[in-house]
Amino acid sequence: MAEAKNKYLSTWVEISKSALLHNLDQFIRLAGKMAKICPIVKSNAYGHDMCQTAKTLQKRPIWGFGVVNLEEGLLLRKNGIRKPILVLGYVNGDLKEGIQKNLAFSVYSLDLARQLNILALKQNKKVNIHLKVDVGTSRLGILPADLKNDIKEIKKLSNLRIEGIFSHLADSENKDWSFTRKQLRLFDKIIGLAEGRDQRIPLKHIACSAAALGSSDSLYDLIRPGISLYGFWPSRACRLKASKIYPWLSLKPALSWQTKIIQIKKLPPNTNIGYGRTFKTNRTVKLAVLPVGYAEGLDRRLSNKGEVLISGRRCPILGRVCMNMVMVDVSAVKKVRPGDKATLIGRQGRAEITAEELAADQNTINYEVVTRINPQVKRIFL
Repeated sequence: MAEAKNKYLSTWVEISKSALLHNLDQFIRLAGKMAKICPIVKSNAYGHDMCQTAKTLQKRPIWGFGVVNLEEGLLLRKNGIRKPILVLGYVNGDLKEGIQKNLAFSVYSLDLARQLNILALKQNKKVNIHLKVDVGTSRLGILPADLKNDIKEIKKLSNLRIEGIFSHLADSENKDWSFTRKQLRLFDKIIGLAEGRDQRIPLKHIACSAAALGSSDSLYDLIRPGISLYGFWPSRACRLKASKIYPWLSLKPALSWQTKIIQIKKLPPNTNIGYGRTFKTNRTVKLAVLPVGYAEGLDRRLSNKGEVLISGRRCPILGRVCMNMVMVDVSAVKKVRPGDKATLIGRQGRAEITAEELAADQNTINYEVVTRINPQVKRIFL
């Protein structure tokens, strides 16, 4: 079935539904009765296709979904997602439509709260909001020093309902949790200040994938798994810690990235390859040209460094990664022809190239590797 779907594609991404659901099930088991689950599908679901991922994950008992902006929330609604949707980041655009479509908004300033209240009043609706506080990441959020006054004023806004309060941890991927513990203690104090004596806020949340995997102390009422939903560990330290706390837990990468050979040629010794002539052959080389480059998301830092899998063998990239093409050495592959599949991320036989491997070659993180695969590259759900 997959072969039929990609017959006319030159480059595509395959997503395993069973892997996505397996990873979600790990967090459902981890949370138990302590917390609800809010899968984070922002930024095209970390490169996995936001709408199709949400449709797959909503088969499980989850609270709702987290997105980064209003546009993503409205796109999920347009694609039939009816569960709660929380806009986690900066809010702009047509807020009226967001209110009409029952999106929940993070509120990180008093001005935004007042703006939402006015628009909700005009529609005779109550808007669910989640107060976003800054506990030391120094990113979007209300500072603790301003919270007492801001929440006092926000509680006066009759068309807003404080459904949640949340923050984000800066260092939970690391082995040393001293700063994370400090942030959690501050978050506890902020919750006490926000709730007061007369009001309970239903959803307190701060745990991303790394925090949830690192300690049950971070779970509160809701957890927001992101990168690990897609089968990736936030860090090696996080994986080691989780293996001790949750020895039963496993993650399965859901994404593989494929392309096809479009040309094969034999190059004699002393032949330059690619822009800038950064590679020159010292022997006869059987060269394959692949229709994928940095416009599709194959980072230019893989020039003369990265590898792809062809017929289960690792084939090195020669020369610079171009905008829409890359050249690889297939001299070690005996039977190879145009149309054969080349794997950029994933497995062929016993050989595997992981997002973590590419991240190491690019001096970055696995998050960036998969998120930067161009959304125009076709995603096929299996």
